Amino acid sequence: MPLGGEASCGSCGRLVTLRGLDVNQTISFCSDIDSGTSFHVIAPDRSGEILGHFRLVEKLGQGGMGVVYRALDESLQRYVAVKVLRSVDEGGSSSHKEVTRLLDEAISQARLNHPQVVTIYYVGRYGEEPFFAMELLPGPTLEQVLREGPVPYGLVISYAQQVCSALAHASTQGLVHGDIKPSNLLIAGTGRVKLSDFGLAKTEATLPESGLSGTLTYMAPELVSGELPSAQSDMYSLGITLFELTFGRRPFKLAGATLAEQLESQQGVEVEFPEKWPMSVPERWRQLLQRLMSKSPSERFSSYEDLSEELDDLAPVGVTQAGLLTRSLALVVDYGFQWMMMFPMLVVGTLSSAEILYDLLPDYVMPWLDRLGPLALIAPLVPAIYTWMEFRGWRTLGRYLFQLRLVDEHGLPLAQRRRLFRVLLRNSPVWIYSVILVLQSLGLDLLATILSPVDETLLLIDTVPVLGPRRLALHDRLFGSHVVLATKKTSKKS
Repeated sequence: MPLGGEASCGSCGRLVTLRGLDVNQTISFCSDIDSGTSFHVIAPDRSGEILGHFRLVEKLGQGGMGVVYRALDESLQRYVAVKVLRSVDEGGSSSHKEVTRLLDEAISQARLNHPQVVTIYYVGRYGEEPFFAMELLPGPTLEQVLREGPVPYGLVISYAQQVCSALAHASTQGLVHGDIKPSNLLIAGTGRVKLSDFGLAKTEATLPESGLSGTLTYMAPELVSGELPSAQSDMYSLGITLFELTFGRRPFKLAGATLAEQLESQQGVEVEFPEKWPMSVPERWRQLLQRLMSKSPSERFSSYEDLSEELDDLAPVGVTQAGLLTRSLALVVDYGFQWMMMFPMLVVGTLSSAEILYDLLPDYVMPWLDRLGPLALIAPLVPAIYTWMEFRGWRTLGRYLFQLRLVDEHGLPLAQRRRLFRVLLRNSPVWIYSVILVLQSLGLDLLATILSPVDETLLLIDTVPVLGPRRLALHDRLFGSHVVLATKKTSKKS
């Protein structure tokens, strides 16, 4: 029967109202939308019961597929999480065939050997009780973390990389998760997260006969239209989750009092990005979220490898500010290297312009000095090459030797244009010095003398601000750059 009002479960025939359903809870349809839907009941607390060698200690939570308990594995004397799948007799969401399928897919998850996937220890039944035991993690879910507000960008991108890695691994085993959301992501330690609840996971073998399932707020639009779950539908759910972690809210609100109205609303709703973009989040993050949350699966990433590369590019290179002494030494190395490159030009230019040498040196030497004299004219090539390398994103010799990287306020590699203007200001004393060499080689000693104090003055103006509270030179203050310790393996750039 059409949705809205009441519907009967395709498994047990009981009537259930579809008004007021929580769009953040997992829902599962036994076959197609019109033939019936699952519904939730408040499962009784079964703490104290024993399932096989697992003693249920306390109820941790429940979802569309069952109830999770903290349990003691009496055979190994360790605590685990036991998920008891709700049967039809409890008014649950699954027929015997469906429970068998869920257990089969729990076995598929158990085959996953990945640090970002919750480990399943045991899958089976105790009498007619289907359940599985899994790793018990100490931390909260990301849904609980979100109650305190948005998650810092550095953590969001780290969580995204970890989940992407877990999903990529699952896809190699033919698994599509099907229900990615903050409540299914558990903190496993400082900066670590694990993906749990593959209860709605689909294998390639079960895809053709699977009905609609998932959490409406996070469900990809094509699934509502009847398309099969895929890596791209999981990417959509991941995009919604990352948006929520970044901004502390969901990207849209679904309208309607009935499930049918909410499904229709979900198809046409638009993502609502903040009007004023947060300073703590890079603008490029918007583009990645937009791509993940695209209505069309073909506009999302073609593979987890492509998504992973994009996430790597958006991951902070480092956020630990390098000390003043280290940065100063790197600057001395960079200036010293350029000066050494120009030193032969200085020597030749000085010798060729010194008239007294014509009387002291043999006649056959002076023609060679005259020929080498114009060598000083190419002195500006040294800072020019140095500037080009910085513009291209290559690390300078000083930053390479001291393992430093140049980043913006988000810890990302500095944008090309900002790098260019920064290096022009930072390297201005060297530019002036190269011009002085050119003027001397042309015999314009007066101009060279007038210009000679300028390079020291520019160096002083640029470096004095490091004595301020932020310990940043003028070129870093003007262009929002930071020299940080290299805490991430990247290319030679930045």
